[in-house]
Amino acid sequence: MSRLVNTFGSWFPFLQKDFKIYSGDVFPQIYDGDFYKNLPFDNYINKHASSPKENVYYIRDFGAVPNNTEVNNAGCINEAVNFCSQSGGGVVIVDGGSFTTGTVFLKSNVLLYIAENSAICASRNPNDFNSEFFDGSKREDFIPNALIYAEECTNVAVTGPGKICGEGNFYSMAPGKPPKTVPYKKALDVWDMRQEYRRRIRFAHKSKYGFLVHFRNCSQVRVHNLILENSSFWTLNINSCNGVHISNTVINNNRHIANTDGIDICGSSNVTVEKCFISTADDGIVIKNSLDIGCKKPMSNIYIHDCEVISCTNSFKIGTETSLDISDITVENCKFILPDIYPAGASAIAVESCDGAKVENISVSDILIDSMACPLFIRLNNRNRDNKPRFDGRGIVENIKIKNITAKNIEIPVIISGIPNQRIKGVEIENFSAEYAEGKDYYDFRFKVPEQEEEYPESNRFRNLNAYGVYIRHAENISASNFRVIPRKSTRRKFKIAKNDCENINIK
Repeated sequence: MSRLVNTFGSWFPFLQKDFKIYSGDVFPQIYDGDFYKNLPFDNYINKHASSPKENVYYIRDFGAVPNNTEVNNAGCINEAVNFCSQSGGGVVIVDGGSFTTGTVFLKSNVLLYIAENSAICASRNPNDFNSEFFDGSKREDFIPNALIYAEECTNVAVTGPGKICGEGNFYSMAPGKPPKTVPYKKALDVWDMRQEYRRRIRFAHKSKYGFLVHFRNCSQVRVHNLILENSSFWTLNINSCNGVHISNTVINNNRHIANTDGIDICGSSNVTVEKCFISTADDGIVIKNSLDIGCKKPMSNIYIHDCEVISCTNSFKIGTETSLDISDITVENCKFILPDIYPAGASAIAVESCDGAKVENISVSDILIDSMACPLFIRLNNRNRDNKPRFDGRGIVENIKIKNITAKNIEIPVIISGIPNQRIKGVEIENFSAEYAEGKDYYDFRFKVPEQEEEYPESNRFRNLNAYGVYIRHAENISASNFRVIPRKSTRRKFKIAKNDCENINIK
């Protein structure tokens, strides 16, 4: 019967609904497969980094008590930060153990330094945080909703080699299924892959407090030599900032807690992310720009390089919140993988405009991909979340350059899809090699692939397309040279290239 429902659902999507758990108790238990076991800390974290010696303020001198989860040290830590700021700036030092706290508010000219074998840990009491953002309402200015929060600060930093821990498993509910740590015996239908992933999500408990680290309207921001662990929501949120440098940072999240993006760069410009390792449930490194999340103006000049990302959804992504323009993004020399749990991640590289933004001048090169279902997903649609009809029909995706991509264990083709009257324009792909995972393809291709103009864009929403190389729709000026895709031996997909409403397509 389930197979029959799936078959009819491919023609009539209303017959199928995404799996989701809406209510339940907090579920703190950790399963095998929740956390990645082989984190290469030594490749990214300098455990022997010297502790600052001048203008230092120890939180223990302000009364902070380590290694007691019943004590909220927020008052003591914030007193140390305020004293440091009022003294002209300096370094607030966390050492001597793990310190439980509610929201910590950083200030200008303050460096928060967390020593080796020390940590700031989120309180397990949601009343210790400002969490009004999660009541579902929209507001012009967000209320602080994070463990570490900085707003309108200049010259502010957080460094390690210690940790910031979010205690995310104390703010989420039980999944429908435990993690799957062995491969499926047969290849999955695309819809089944999506649902198998969703059945393993720990959806948010109503007590969830918010971001792990949140910089908002700040300049000269630095995050370096730091471990961010077990977030309950977005891990490192850079919102409406200018001049940000994130380096040698390890994100070690539970890979099944909902909405745990790794690094979110939102409405911010002049940002560098380098030599970071990210293991998380949701998008690894994601670029957003939207009124809906508090951004105000176009963003540009983002440089991401030498990073490794483990993600159950999208490794690198532009979107989905995209009502304000995004330009001049460079991503290079990265690995996008999901090596030890199943099913495969949604997409390795996703470039999207769905709320009216102009997304242009994007360059992604020298990328190794393993076990991400869709190696490349470029999507323009008209979800138009912000201020309808202000942004209706305004979206643009153009001048996208993809070069030197090697992918294995993929499940679906490259997808480049606009919508009627809104074409994707100017995509250049060079030196692209991909190979499918072992298994047998399903054959349930629809007579008509729905446009889904206003839906949340995701590669697995298109189901099983009748192409194994690239599916192109509503696009023009698309070229690919040295484009090689090896399908499954048993494939029943008819085409290497499938296209509809296209102009000037040249793929070799």
